[in-house]
Amino acid sequence: MIEVRNVSYSYNGKVALENVTFSSGDAFLAIMGPNGSGKTTLIKLIMGLLEQQKGEIKVFGMSPKEARHLIGYMPQRDAIAKHIPIQVKDIVLMGIAAKKFYSKEDIERAKEALEEIDSLHLWNEKFSSLSQGQQQRVLFARALAKNPKMIILDEPFNAVDLPSREKMVEVLKKKREEGTAIVAVVHNINPILHEIDEILLLNKKAIAFGTPKEVLNQENLRKAYGTDVQMIVCEEGYCHPLIGDEHAG
Repeated sequence: MIEVRNVSYSYNGKVALENVTFSSGDAFLAIMGPNGSGKTTLIKLIMGLLEQQKGEIKVFGMSPKEARHLIGYMPQRDAIAKHIPIQVKDIVLMGIAAKKFYSKEDIERAKEALEEIDSLHLWNEKFSSLSQGQQQRVLFARALAKNPKMIILDEPFNAVDLPSREKMVEVLKKKREEGTAIVAVVHNINPILHEIDEILLLNKKAIAFGTPKEVLNQENLRKAYGTDVQMIVCEEGYCHPLIGDEHAG
């Protein structure tokens, strides 16, 4: 689904990504790494919101811009301006198309997306009046609204209450079973560790790529985070890194 070859990107001469290469199939991919490791930059490149300065990216065999209509995107909550009195229904409808007038089918699909995450009752509410968990659910519904072939989420569990997080994970699991590819940028990987197929461990360069059991070990985490990371091994044999869930860029 995603092919990234020798991709580099810099902001005003400051390196964000350097020679990143990986290939992800029909999978649930998690991208993790420390603050400033280039995670958000990478997904913006995959979506065609930025253009790589070196290397090549293919999504579903197309350029990122050509494939953008196949992708549902959940941005970080901070990307939505709080002072604009926009309603929940308008935010979810943005996930379908940017236009002045929406069809009856568009509205029904937006309502279905909210209903999937138990939030249809928020339809006429102002986004700024919602709790953090409710806001995350609404942004998640926006990503679901156009029935995408791929869902990309940027820090979906940042400062989210447990019921909202559990509901989002439940829906993501269902979407994977239906064949939707998923890419999630996460700081704390533990909420989805048992659901994902692949991990890209990133710190400007690709530190490791593979299954959770292949990637999550002390050596790789030390390379990425520059220090030893405490881990707990669960009954299923997964290493759960204790990194935290604060915002990460």
